[in-house]
Amino acid sequence: MNDTHIEAIDHLLTFVPELDAAARTFDALGFTVTPPSEITAMGITNRLILFRDWSGNAAHFIEMMAVTDAGRLPPPMAALLRGPAGIKSMVLSLTDPAAAQARFAAMGLPFGPPRHVRREWKIDASTSVWPEFDVLLPVDDVLAFNGCRYANVELYRRAEWSAHANGVTGFDRVLCSAADPAAAANRLALILGTEAVARDDGASTTLGGIEVHFERHPTAAARYDGYRLRGADLDAVRRGAETLGLLPRTGGGGTLALSAEAAFGQTLVFKGA
Repeated sequence: MNDTHIEAIDHLLTFVPELDAAARTFDALGFTVTPPSEITAMGITNRLILFRDWSGNAAHFIEMMAVTDAGRLPPPMAALLRGPAGIKSMVLSLTDPAAAQARFAAMGLPFGPPRHVRREWKIDASTSVWPEFDVLLPVDDVLAFNGCRYANVELYRRAEWSAHANGVTGFDRVLCSAADPAAAANRLALILGTEAVARDDGASTTLGGIEVHFERHPTAAARYDGYRLRGADLDAVRRGAETLGLLPRTGGGGTLALSAEAAFGQTLVFKGA
């Protein structure tokens, strides 16, 4: 039995001040972007890039989130959704949010009790579905993170939303940086119940096939930098980037990268199929 109550790294939450502009960019890069969905009670709206590499009760996606009513933001979200665009939290799939909260509290992580959220997701002008989930709102430790458990995860597995023209099937590496990569990886591994591994270019820990990798950078605190996407048709990504006037960078191991400046504060590394 998994006594961490953590099932997987579920998704990454990216703050984007202009949600529609971000959606147009990702659409041009060959991603299928879901329609907007508003969580009215929290004053936020999101659009998702869903992937098919899910497992158990976990989903697998990139969440783009914008503030629609700052007066409704819960304090943890107000602290999170500010400053420049970029990844603000890593969301864990939890098997038991209340038990996870108790474990985190014993580790000095001040999560509040789980909140139940129900939001409307308009499929088209006349059809809506209502995702429901229990969520622990983010706290900031070595990195900001939070967790959730879905009541109807099947809504995140629509075939027409999880197939992408650029071939991408998911992300397999979260790119981070820290002044002390080993210390950051060790702390995150303790939280996740995994092991940290030192590497020549930093340190990392892996959960469910997704590696969180810290490179050394002279910064005061660890931070999220971007992610690596697998299964990409690199020619399709390059053509899409060129329509946006962007110049992707070719890297080793059959990769193509877009800088954080070009991609709403997050470096995107595309790995070929």
